[in-house]
Amino acid sequence: MSDAILNPDDAAQRARELIEADVNARVEAVRQVVAATNDADDAERRWKDATAVHERAWRAALDAGWSEKDLRATGARAPGQTSRPRRARTAGTRSSNGAGSASSEE
Repeated sequence: MSDAILNPDDAAQRARELIEADVNARVEAVRQVVAATNDADDAERRWKDATAVHERAWRAALDAGWSEKDLRATGARAPGQTSRPRRARTAGTRSSNGAGSASSEE
């Protein structure tokens, strides 16, 4: 047990500060969640809009006489298809002119 005499008002103030710090941290977490939710909703709306534009453009190209095969041959992706991930080139990959990597041995 401590021999020091504590001031009840000081202890109450310290308790209030601890509680307020916890509440402030929790409220800030809610702010961040709501901001992220709004960002996600906005991105979803933009995605839907872009998808609709893509579908209309694809349909317009077909109506203009392009075949789906020919459109794909141009590199265009049909609506609803996901893009293929590109393979990363490794450091040891040779270029088309036959030159090797730039390392030298001495």
